[in-house]
Amino acid sequence: MTIRKIFAEVGIGNPSFLSTECEEGEKEYRVAMFIRPKNIHGYYIRLWILKKVFIISTNGGIKITSKNHACI
Repeated sequence: MTIRKIFAEVGIGNPSFLSTECEEGEKEYRVAMFIRPKNIHGYYIRLWILKKVFIISTNGGIKITSKNHACI
């Protein structure tokens, strides 16, 4: 059984400033409107600088990772 994760996003660089992203396993899709979630399990800020990702999270603290980022 795959757990679906839903993220309400506010961000510069996304196709729309307010959007909702749904993830199911390896699949993900984005809805170009803001859907307010019923339950909030945490907040995070993700900042991309080249291939470095800086993440500040209420659940996981501070992380710095390197990832490939595909601009759409």
